[in-house]
Amino acid sequence: MVSLISPGFHFFPQTFAGNMNADSVMHHKLLHSVRARFIRFVPLEWNPSGKIGMRVEVYGCSYKSDVADFDGRSSLLYRFNQKLMSTLKDVISLKFKSMQGDGVLFHGEGQRGDHITLELQRGRLALHLNLDDSKPRLSSSPPSATLGSLLDDQHWHSVLLERVGKHVNFTVDRHTQHFRTKGEADALDIDYELSFGGIPVPGKPGTFLKKNFHGCIENLYYNGVNIIDLAKRRKHQIYTVGNVTFSCSEPQIVPITFVNSSSSYLLLPGTPQIDGLSVSFQFRTWNKDGLLLSTMLSEGSGTLLLRLEDGTLRLVIQKMTERAAEILTGRDLNDGLWHSVSISARRNRITLTLDNNAASPAQDTSRMQIYSGNRYYFGGCPDNLTDSQCLNPIKAFQGCMRLIFIDNQPKDLISVQQGSLGNFSDLHIDLCSIKDRCLPNYCEHGGSCSQSWTTFYCNCTDTGYVGATCHNSLYEQSCEVYRHQGNTAGFFYIDSDGSGPLGPFQVYCNITEDKIWTLMQHNNTELTHVQGANPEKPYSMTLDYGGSLEQLEAVIDGSEHCEQEVAYHCKRSRLLNTPDGTPLTWWIGRSNERQPYWGGAPPGVQQCDCGLDESCLDIRHFCNCDADKDEWTNDTGFLSFKDHLPVTQIVITDTDRTNSEAAWRIGPLRCYGDRHFWNAVSFYTEASYLHFPTFHAEFSADISFFFKTTALSGVFLENLGIKDFIRLEISSPSEITFAIDVGNGPIELIVQSPSSLNDNQWHYVRAERNLKETSLQVDNLPRMTKETSEEGHFRLQLNSQLFVGGTSSRQKGFLGCIRSLHLNGQKLDLEERAKVTSGVRPGCPGHCSSYGSICHNGGKCVEKHSGYFCDCTSSPYEGPFCKKGTIEIYVFPTGCVLVPTDCRHVTGNSC
Repeated sequence: MVSLISPGFHFFPQTFAGNMNADSVMHHKLLHSVRARFIRFVPLEWNPSGKIGMRVEVYGCSYKSDVADFDGRSSLLYRFNQKLMSTLKDVISLKFKSMQGDGVLFHGEGQRGDHITLELQRGRLALHLNLDDSKPRLSSSPPSATLGSLLDDQHWHSVLLERVGKHVNFTVDRHTQHFRTKGEADALDIDYELSFGGIPVPGKPGTFLKKNFHGCIENLYYNGVNIIDLAKRRKHQIYTVGNVTFSCSEPQIVPITFVNSSSSYLLLPGTPQIDGLSVSFQFRTWNKDGLLLSTMLSEGSGTLLLRLEDGTLRLVIQKMTERAAEILTGRDLNDGLWHSVSISARRNRITLTLDNNAASPAQDTSRMQIYSGNRYYFGGCPDNLTDSQCLNPIKAFQGCMRLIFIDNQPKDLISVQQGSLGNFSDLHIDLCSIKDRCLPNYCEHGGSCSQSWTTFYCNCTDTGYVGATCHNSLYEQSCEVYRHQGNTAGFFYIDSDGSGPLGPFQVYCNITEDKIWTLMQHNNTELTHVQGANPEKPYSMTLDYGGSLEQLEAVIDGSEHCEQEVAYHCKRSRLLNTPDGTPLTWWIGRSNERQPYWGGAPPGVQQCDCGLDESCLDIRHFCNCDADKDEWTNDTGFLSFKDHLPVTQIVITDTDRTNSEAAWRIGPLRCYGDRHFWNAVSFYTEASYLHFPTFHAEFSADISFFFKTTALSGVFLENLGIKDFIRLEISSPSEITFAIDVGNGPIELIVQSPSSLNDNQWHYVRAERNLKETSLQVDNLPRMTKETSEEGHFRLQLNSQLFVGGTSSRQKGFLGCIRSLHLNGQKLDLEERAKVTSGVRPGCPGHCSSYGSICHNGGKCVEKHSGYFCDCTSSPYEGPFCKKGTIEIYVFPTGCVLVPTDCRHVTGNSC
């Protein structure tokens, strides 16, 4: 196995597996092209049973390169043959590299307001695109899209912009952002010219509206036109502003990286005993704190320290007998951008300059005389030095530096690398190895990402989710779950898909009735009167439930039954008309289709409730209102076909005749029964299992379920990849094991229970893996957690089927029951899969027997696959447990508890 590294090119190392014998040939084709002068192969490991040897052949292809070098004061203008260029489709591609974090790569605009601009802003690419004349000008409009990070690293980066009408694909390196422009127009209207490298001021050559680009651009194509080739051949379409050359200059700037926060340092010599001091350099980092510079001054003039503290630059010059001189400047300097620092002490005047902004001490330093030292420690201190030689009151600096000057003389860092100048430890020389760990953003559900040099952090505030990557919902998935936690009726937030993409929204859980109803209220539940509507000018009302249609559909699909009451009160206002006529009133459901039936009638028939039992006012019609009477009547009933719910809009067209009037009311959407909470299967043989499609969870994986068993051990589930795998099992009567390998070697978490877990009672298991940590939770026992390595492999790549209740080898199968299995919020229908699998049965026997005498006073416990209920037909009592009025039983995942009916709230297993 070898790793390929391309020096001098912005390309992540790739690892390739070799052959296992002396004859076979392994081919590896790169997904993305690499341009390099040298390629280095680093063997990572050899075949342990074979001889050591390696042969590599590299195949390339011809490459055409047209390069333009912009010096920061120049640009190329591509002038159109006509006054206006109006395009419905644009394709712009280029490669660039830059030392500067800001600068315009190209710009075009029209007099009517259209414009397109691509510019570097703080090391990121911002695209401004406007097709709407009413939109603000470039100076005041936010970017349409922003991509990339740390693009001022002197490496080549590729850009591709594709626009068809309002649809845009914006790609930087391998990251693509799709978006749709706003406005009515589809064409981009640009007047006269496009400029590349800057935005020149008309009539003022060399003057620019915004900071222009400083760097190189290669293979610049605008709609098939090779701009740089035209410029090289001095074609009349191209006008050059300033000095543009056609070879890319390579500035000899050598960066260094301080790798270790405890042991990295750079020692450089200075000229001692000079009256004054001058040091300057540039740095970039993600860390808020770190020592930048420490030097002991000559002639007893003290010690100079320059450090970052909470993102602010602090300079301290401390003498033994005098008050320290101190300067603070800047903030949020841990933003990953290059910052320039200069320290100057001359004639009793001390100045600290940060990014061209000078600051001086607040106190008087007129008596302070400073003499330069002979040693300058950058980034940290060696372990073997005394405190007087190098002071480091905080941790060492982790980040990059470049352009180091001491006494106005540049320091050759290549000489440091060769051992002829200064000394160092734990440095990368001629490389700035900064990484943006927030690109892409692995914080889920809108969590904001921040970072240090070694890791990233997620802020989950106001997202409704918690965890290291904002993966876990704060809320339960249904009212059924809240009820089993002991909650009473009230408003709750539910998250139907848990850690999935759907967010939480508020519902009312009516837990006091026999059934646990989930009520989703909308914005218009009052009786609403309508007049003056006709087919040419219909009345319509759209209903807002406070959640997205996808959220509502998830609740409906996960419920056993849903219904919504609809009422139409009428006076000379027809409702559905005749069965073969055009409906005069209709409602729209989830599929955005007209539904020409009313409450109480099934789909497919244009009728009301009274039409089914032939009780309408006029037997010739199938709705009371269709009788068209002069007095008030109504058609009221429940819609219960789940595939059409919820009602999202009502349309009325027959209230503009003499004495014609109508009033409508649509009740809240009501559902009961969680189809998944009691979705259970029983495994009767160790060789039996269920299989599902591969579990795709590259960056975040959570698995949760309930189980009960009497077996000593068994595998709950397993999914394999080529090398990666996940496995959850009961490894002993008191242990649950979660094993996972993402290519860095297996990780195993074990939760030990003080009591047996094979006691034929329900137990809860939740395992999670994300880019920050791996964890395992069993019941209410302490959660086991292990941090995930920041380096190495991080994608979980599985390709086999997901096995539930067994393994691919059909050994160590699970004996017992599993229910309510969720994978990344997705609910697996175990019962449906068990219907066609031998050795596995839908449901779990013993719902009633598990809870003892759940039904009282002669009530009969009836089991269902989705749970159980008490049949009180033969009992003089009523209620959910045939004991209404005395005591109630609350059922929890771990058992049940009897509490008095005057208990208003249940916490744990008590009032």
